Amino acid sequence: MRTRFSGWSSGPRATVLALLAVAMLGMAILATRPSSGPTLRTAEVGQTDAALYRAIVARVRAGDGYYTAAAASLREGHYPLRPFITFRLPTLTWLQVMLGDRAIHLVQSVLGIAVFMAWGLRLWPELPRPILAFALLLLWVGIIGVIEPTSGLFGESWSAMLIALAIALNRPKWFPAAILSGLAAMLFRELAALAIVGIASIALITGRRREALAWLAAIAVFGVVVVLHAYQVVAVVRPEDLVSPGWAGMMGPSYFLRALATVTPLGMLPGALASALLILSWFGWWSIPADWALPPALVIGGYGVLIALFARADTFYWAMMAAPLSLVGLAFVPAALRDLVRPAPKALA
Repeated sequence: MRTRFSGWSSGPRATVLALLAVAMLGMAILATRPSSGPTLRTAEVGQTDAALYRAIVARVRAGDGYYTAAAASLREGHYPLRPFITFRLPTLTWLQVMLGDRAIHLVQSVLGIAVFMAWGLRLWPELPRPILAFALLLLWVGIIGVIEPTSGLFGESWSAMLIALAIALNRPKWFPAAILSGLAAMLFRELAALAIVGIASIALITGRRREALAWLAAIAVFGVVVVLHAYQVVAVVRPEDLVSPGWAGMMGPSYFLRALATVTPLGMLPGALASALLILSWFGWWSIPADWALPPALVIGGYGVLIALFARADTFYWAMMAAPLSLVGLAFVPAALRDLVRPAPKALA
């Protein structure tokens, strides 16, 4: 398998290796230090976010409108109701009410399988079979953390799978399905807009204007939904309602790695090892000079920056947005390291 380092001279390759080693060592050291890591958010009355979402679903099932139910549950839990983005979009709640708990878990699992199959078909003609098998195993490990029942209460888990599905389907034959998956991802969680903007930007920069316009149209539809959502929220918010403390957490890149490990099976490993593996995986994605590898690398990096700058210790579950594809890059690391350490061609040495 070819990587972008195969024709590089020895100097640039040594620089890449040095930067990779420094990044892994630095994040490993930070992972071992006591700091403000991911914590489970609870309201003043001891209610968790998962319990909050269950309470909203129960109220809607009992006959309340979504926004009335959400406002009541937020006040009951002493959560902030301002600004309007403290209210999640109603998509997941409505789906839970319509399908019920058992069916929603089944749909969640089917979506995870769809992501797995879509990426299998996407990578089948691109990778040697041993690397393909390893990549798909790593993909399933990343999916596991976002399809378990508690994770399914969070819109991030659904958006994460829909983003991964949209990237896999982003080919001429399946492009309409990719657009619908991307739009659905944004309707489950607003944070998905970051990934869709990134995908649209890639299409625009690479000269695929029609594709870029289609993605921008999906973003425009999402924008209209957000405006309507804000209007509904304003109608139920009172002047005395609490205001959010903000999201400028400035937790840093080591926090993103710890949060991402927490929402994947890597959480069972020592923090330093988990951080090293996640850095290697991102490096693996970047090492592949192919159009199918750039969007995952960009999405994981983009959410890394977002979470490092804006997440709080109790919003670690934002990292689910990057989870499904976060480990797949490990399958490409051996080839990348091979090209980095083997002697350079004489003409370039």
